[in-house]
Amino acid sequence: MTKQPVIVIVPEGRPVPPFERIEADAEPIVVRTADELRNALECAEILFLNDFRTNLLREVGTGNLKWIHTSSIGVDALLSEEIVNSDIIVSNSRGVCERPIAEWILGVIVMFAKDIRTTIELQQRREWLHRETQPILGRKVLVVGPGPVGRETALLLRAAGMDVNIVGRSSRTDAELGSIHAFEELETLLCEADDVVLTLPLTPQTRGLVNAELLAKVRPGAHLVNVGRGAVVVEQALLDAIDSGHLAGAALDVFEQEPLPKDHPMWTRNNILVSPHASGDLVGWRGRVVERFAENLERWNAGEPLHDVVDLTKIGATGPALSS
Repeated sequence: MTKQPVIVIVPEGRPVPPFERIEADAEPIVVRTADELRNALECAEILFLNDFRTNLLREVGTGNLKWIHTSSIGVDALLSEEIVNSDIIVSNSRGVCERPIAEWILGVIVMFAKDIRTTIELQQRREWLHRETQPILGRKVLVVGPGPVGRETALLLRAAGMDVNIVGRSSRTDAELGSIHAFEELETLLCEADDVVLTLPLTPQTRGLVNAELLAKVRPGAHLVNVGRGAVVVEQALLDAIDSGHLAGAALDVFEQEPLPKDHPMWTRNNILVSPHASGDLVGWRGRVVERFAENLERWNAGEPLHDVVDLTKIGATGPALSS
């Protein structure tokens, strides 16, 4: 039986995912360059996107693709008008990274509250200095973005004893999360939060959302945590808020430019945690992502509806057009 070709876009210098799970039914075609993708598109209708930063689809186009599965929750690389308005089915890898990201967020909030970074710095100087820290019980946290990551985060932080408010596009009641506030209430809620957690995707509406004007509304001495997308935050405005003392600190797993340039000023701020977009990457995550794809591939071959299909029209196009 002829195996079904599946294009796999992998970043230069990164390992190929463990595809043993699908090799009985599919032939992975690993591509890293535009020419390799162009050749692969001549024979494949399925693409496994293992590089959410790639511009290859915008350079080359989509050929005869009918289904694209992403190894991430985010679908940034697919938000062009041609794909958004096409009949290509897009699915993502929900259920792999949400809990690990939520645990990372819990960890950095505990780091802020217990001032663990200062403890480490004092240890390095061999300095014994008794200090008092803050509790996490009753700590007020504002989660902006009630998607899969925001949902898991809110539930975990509440289980740890924190007081969590959630902001989404519209005001509504969720069976699991309770009240979700509308974006119109964001400025009011910012004034009350000890920690502001951003779990937003990058859309035309969220790009540059957290600017100087919005940061001025944040309660003085609060902390910002961003695990969504870097371009949601205006980086210079964040640096200004940190340097002025208005914000006590920030924990960032995402940046507008990744990897973060070595000369970027965020590296030098001792109250900014720079994390290399790895908050959701537990040991073995690549295998779990392939497993998600394999389950959907079985459904595809059986003519059954796919799991975790993403409606790109609800997000809209955010990038330049694809090549013709």
